[in-house]
Amino acid sequence: MRLLFYFTSILCFSSQPIHGQTTYPDLPEQDYAIYTTIINEFPNCSDTTYAYRQNKLLFIHATTEEKSPYGFRFDFAKAQQELAHFLRPQSLIHREPTFYKDLDWQRFLASVDSSSFSRHTLSRTIDAQCQQTALWTDEKEQYYFSKETYMKRGFYALRNDYDNFGGIVRFSKVAYSEDATKAICYYSEITDGKAGAGYLLFLGKWSNGWKILGKAMLWIV
Repeated sequence: MRLLFYFTSILCFSSQPIHGQTTYPDLPEQDYAIYTTIINEFPNCSDTTYAYRQNKLLFIHATTEEKSPYGFRFDFAKAQQELAHFLRPQSLIHREPTFYKDLDWQRFLASVDSSSFSRHTLSRTIDAQCQQTALWTDEKEQYYFSKETYMKRGFYALRNDYDNFGGIVRFSKVAYSEDATKAICYYSEITDGKAGAGYLLFLGKWSNGWKILGKAMLWIV
């Protein structure tokens, strides 16, 4: 994983206009199902051990993340080598996911490039099993994190304004295989000025919906 010491650049997400929400093409409806799968995976809703992650307010960024040299950094041309590194077991009790070695996955990964993750606008928030969600807009970004307001507001004011604040989440647009049975999505969550992580998630479609096959942590602070 990569440690990011330029966290402020990710916190700002991208340059934002001061007035009004920047508009991009609407997010395809099918992407919301992927987002729902992901948003319900991280808090471990059925496990009381993770109760501290549950019933939090997650702000979902209203525009999708583009592939960049910063947080969302992954070389799809070298996907096999990248995933052999990022998906290696963290302990002896965990097994390395092997889905990406499958020939169909290799072909899919080789077909993905930066254009697969273009900017889109979310028109609604995400359904979550054990979290509350709301859209994070340009107006909120400017109110809490502009150059003029960050020092006097920032995460301190955000937590005061929302007692159950859990984090600010951002997704990329979803990239799908030709047969729509495989999907890739970038997901990041920032919980305060010095804590956050970004993942590249790999999903497969089953008869009862989407399932996460692997999570590659690209950065952590």
